[in-house]
Amino acid sequence: MKRAAAIAVAAWWIAGATLGVLAASAGLAVGVDPTGLWLVSALTETAISPSFDLRAVVGFAVSEGLSGLMLATTSILFHVPMSPFDPFAGAGVGAALTPPPYTSAVVLEAVGGVRIISFESFGLFAQARYLVRGSSDGWTAGPVFEAGAYLRF
Repeated sequence: MKRAAAIAVAAWWIAGATLGVLAASAGLAVGVDPTGLWLVSALTETAISPSFDLRAVVGFAVSEGLSGLMLATTSILFHVPMSPFDPFAGAGVGAALTPPPYTSAVVLEAVGGVRIISFESFGLFAQARYLVRGSSDGWTAGPVFEAGAYLRF
């Protein structure tokens, strides 16, 4: 529980730092997993080199019965821009907070997708995140398929 809380605090801090100071882009996404769980996420990204980005994502479940589930992750993304496409892949770590009875869990993620640069400061993206969640109840894993839009600064 303490480890998941520490990871969640770190992810929130990175999200705040990248959005407030260093953000190269910020966006919103809607996603679904194979069980029908719907997520709405906010994300920020900043370049740490020409080929690597740092991403922070905070997502909330909006499905009935699981509303209140929160995921906070931080990932390193490798990308190769090929205008107007920008494919990416990465890995990260984070935390999940589940609704009553409230419990926390460590989350590991692998992500892959593509950004489509529509205009200089606006783009769309589609991605798949594979989340592995570990808690005192054991390990669960599965994909989340997401799409959204972002603004570049």
